[in-house]
Amino acid sequence: MACLREYRYEILLKNITLKECEDYIKGHSEDVYLVPGGYKVKGITLLGITSPVGFSGNDIIFRYTKCCLGFFVLKLENEIEEIKKLRDEYKKDKNVKRIK
Repeated sequence: MACLREYRYEILLKNITLKECEDYIKGHSEDVYLVPGGYKVKGITLLGITSPVGFSGNDIIFRYTKCCLGFFVLKLENEIEEIKKLRDEYKKDKNVKRIK
């Protein structure tokens, strides 16, 4: 399992609700996909039943859950390969839904 400390990331929002996470990701992304819980972004497991993952240029914006600390919206920069991976997954997996 990957650790967030292994990556360069930016915290865009912290200590927010699930709805605030989804609204922010939708509002700040060109494309947004709803992925099933357990999906991995760069090896980072996304918790929950589903989780929104958005793309803004070459950046990935996603919800991160930190036990005891709540929900965060994070951005990983210049993740072209990871964006391609999710777009390919969307074409193959009916559990990945495009929501924007």
